Amino acid sequence: MKGKKMRHFEYKDLTENASKFWKINLESKKLIVTYGRIGIKKPAIKTYIFPTTNPKEGFKTKEDAKKFCEKKIREKTNKGYQEIN
Repeated sequence: MKGKKMRHFEYKDLTENASKFWKINLESKKLIVTYGRIGIKKPAIKTYIFPTTNPKEGFKTKEDAKKFCEKKIREKTNKGYQEIN
């Protein structure tokens, strides 16, 4: 993920009443995705582990997890999410 572990994105569209965030964090043996409406007290959290052979739990290698991160980041930015530093 180009040197960054945690990346934070936000999407705001007042015409649609949309105010959302999406975070992705690649750690040594897991990938954590957190998302929801900005200001929510209990956001949704999805954790993937690696290495694993079960695709529902995670990825075979850290390289697969990195590819997934980059793919999801592209999807979010294409939808209009802006990265927050």
